[in-house]
Amino acid sequence: MNAMQRQLRVIEDGQQREHVFKVAFASESKHCVDQHFGSAHTFLVYGFGEHHIQLLEALQFDQAKPGHDKGRLKQRIDALAGCAAVFSNACGHSANELLKQQGICSLMVDSDTELSVLLGDIHLQFVHQPLPWMYSQNLDPQQQEQRLNELLDEPW
Repeated sequence: MNAMQRQLRVIEDGQQREHVFKVAFASESKHCVDQHFGSAHTFLVYGFGEHHIQLLEALQFDQAKPGHDKGRLKQRIDALAGCAAVFSNACGHSANELLKQQGICSLMVDSDTELSVLLGDIHLQFVHQPLPWMYSQNLDPQQQEQRLNELLDEPW
């Protein structure tokens, strides 16, 4: 079984930041999104807030053997719990459905999409016109109602 091999968590420097949402990226190189979700060896998890983007952790798994493995998918999805989305180069139907069941949006980008560009684009989108998956899954009912009212007020 392809268990998690290493996990690096970034320790805050005494400055506690509140992250509105977290996003994972399948990245072996740590510079670009360059892996298929199911066989990804490394995921980088970033936290986003209104005024910041912060690397929170790096997850490294054993090298995956070719083929489909539900256990491998479950381990990856469990490790990404709390993420709003995961970016990869490809994601199979089974993995996509399992991610959806956990409330994680699967987004695919072209091979070798640079992380720095993607991080900036996500942050700009969040600040100016957030996409539905960017809202915390833990919004209280009042916040959910406010968000729904905002959507109703938008031009159709």
